[in-house]
Amino acid sequence: MTSKLKLRITRLGLPIFILVLGTVIFLKLIENKSIDSLVEHNTGLLNELESQNHFQKLHNDIAAVEASIRDMSVSSDSTKLAGILQQMHLVDEQMSVISSDQYIADDNNPAYARLANLFTERIALQRITVDAYTNGRKGEMITLLHSVRNRELRDSIIYASSQLFNVHQLTSTEIISSIRKDGDDVHMRSVALTIAACTACLLLSLYLVRKKRHSEASERKVKAAATVKENFLANMSHEIRTPLNAILGFTNILQKSKLDPQQQKHIQIIHSSGRNLLSIVNDILDLSKIEAGMMRIEEAPFRVKDIMSGVEQMLLPKAEEKNLKLIIKVDDEIPDTLSGDAVRLTQVVVNLVSNSIKFTEEGGVYVRVTPFKKTADTLSLEIHVRDTGIGIAKEKQKFIFERFEQAEAATTRRFGGTGLGLSIVKHLVDLQGGSVVLNSEVGYGTSFLVVLPYKTTNEVAPQITTTSITNKLFVMNNKSRVLVAEDNIMNQHLIRHLLNHWGFAFELVGNGALAVEALRKQHYDVVLMDIQMPEMDGHTAARMIRSELKSTVPIVAMTAHAMAGEREKCINSGMNDYISKPIDEEALYQLLVKYSSNFNGKDDSGTETMGRVIDLQYIESVSDGDKQLKEDMIREFVKTVPGNIHNLEKAIDEKNYRVIYSIAHDLKTTVHFMGLTNLLGQSLQKIEDLASNNGTIATIRQVFQDVKAVCTRAVQEAGRLVA
Repeated sequence: MTSKLKLRITRLGLPIFILVLGTVIFLKLIENKSIDSLVEHNTGLLNELESQNHFQKLHNDIAAVEASIRDMSVSSDSTKLAGILQQMHLVDEQMSVISSDQYIADDNNPAYARLANLFTERIALQRITVDAYTNGRKGEMITLLHSVRNRELRDSIIYASSQLFNVHQLTSTEIISSIRKDGDDVHMRSVALTIAACTACLLLSLYLVRKKRHSEASERKVKAAATVKENFLANMSHEIRTPLNAILGFTNILQKSKLDPQQQKHIQIIHSSGRNLLSIVNDILDLSKIEAGMMRIEEAPFRVKDIMSGVEQMLLPKAEEKNLKLIIKVDDEIPDTLSGDAVRLTQVVVNLVSNSIKFTEEGGVYVRVTPFKKTADTLSLEIHVRDTGIGIAKEKQKFIFERFEQAEAATTRRFGGTGLGLSIVKHLVDLQGGSVVLNSEVGYGTSFLVVLPYKTTNEVAPQITTTSITNKLFVMNNKSRVLVAEDNIMNQHLIRHLLNHWGFAFELVGNGALAVEALRKQHYDVVLMDIQMPEMDGHTAARMIRSELKSTVPIVAMTAHAMAGEREKCINSGMNDYISKPIDEEALYQLLVKYSSNFNGKDDSGTETMGRVIDLQYIESVSDGDKQLKEDMIREFVKTVPGNIHNLEKAIDEKNYRVIYSIAHDLKTTVHFMGLTNLLGQSLQKIEDLASNNGTIATIRQVFQDVKAVCTRAVQEAGRLVA
């Protein structure tokens, strides 16, 4: 095409485009008339369907009330009365909705009105029945349930509902016929409109095609850069997490062993440094997930008080290390349970509180959670995090939520950190439809005000347990066989130690090919599969296990990759679950329990070992066959230990180190009689050592929770023996 022809097309293009655009507008005005008619008929159809749905829901709710009343009459369980009254309250609300329905008010719909009257009468009869039960007249209640009038009402409602359905079918057919006619009109005009619009688009296509050629080249460069970035982050995650898995795993093991105070301090420093490095890696990966659109906001019931209590337990040791106060309060007006993403709420609060602790040298950090705005089914939480730290200059505040930003260049050298925490907070708050506001003054501290909306719910949130895995009694004669595919020597040592400690039979191989061969030769209950291995990676091995071996053995991915979409890749490869490195001991143990079909908690003789805490071997030896002495010793244990645990917890709350030391020391002797030394000896000794050296109360409390859990279980078992 010559340059003159291109110029001529350019000059004629605008007038022709305007002419075609005018035609499009004219056709659109004509089309709107048909669309208005179509919308009107659609609205009528929706109203018809909505009214029928209201009646159907009411019918189901009334039937549910009837069933509950009958169930209560048979079981005589008065505790069900509250639930029935709640159901009847919901029925009353549904009746109010139906009463305001325009189809009921319309005299041309007698079928609706008759059905509504039948519903009203049946609800009244149910209320009389419940009142009879409430006032102790159960015979009258049963008579009413089996009365002729009750059956007549039920049959009449069924018959009236059938009539109503026939009326609805006829009305719907007429409306649909009108909708079809209006739709045909809209279709014909839309064809004309489309032709005109295509003509206009054709004139723009020359420009767009040329522009697209330039943009495609730029887009290819952007995608290539994004791929390089993703691969870099994935490799960085793997290379850092793999050694971290061994470092944190073995420091966990060492912390459970008998160490002198200096060694314990060194191990804590190593563990803390590893956790800090892991936190930086996680922050970078979280930002990557957000930018890739892979950060999903889940919805599930949770308890706000549990979340805040967990944050306090997690961060209180950090605050106490700097002699800071950490006070977290949840307003009593907040409902017991809300629905939303508890993990992201925790992440927001942890990042804000950690940030405040980091930049505060004296005073404290104060968190207050209050209700902000409430509607019928939502509640917005207002989370106020205030500290007495160094503060942020006014001119720096507008940049504080940007990536890698800190208030001053010297801040990083003085306090450390990457400047990612607050950026992640801002992204997470935005993703949940909330807001975050900063208020700060240099030298006078900083406050963050976060508002997050959540749904109100009647569902029960799962209880959050804080018992550590350290003092659980694991099954030793377990029949489960575990196949581990892991090439890293340090991680092999760690996994070998954990599986030996938990009593699992296992085989360890160094790559995916060896894992496939091992499964060809014998059966395993669970496969722990690393992803990045030589010769054959975990994804390829999992696909071969599923396709070639036709095996359904549960496969759990163990990977140092934690990029967005990694879990999905593992599932698509045929794996059942995913755990990222560094591996959390309790999470791994729970996965093994979950997927091991032979995990039955019994030894070869069939005796239950899972959950059995006490061991009476020592008592039986000292009682020398004296049954009465044996029972007296067990009763004394059941009688004294709960009081000791209560007094120890009280002493911890009061920070009374002398009493803490004394009770922990005495408990070592008491628990020895019940064969609990292996489970509690090290923990009680640790409490004793911490108390004698004025250790942090948060650490003592954490160890105490393990002791309390085991002692509570032991008292229950001992009590059953002498009941």
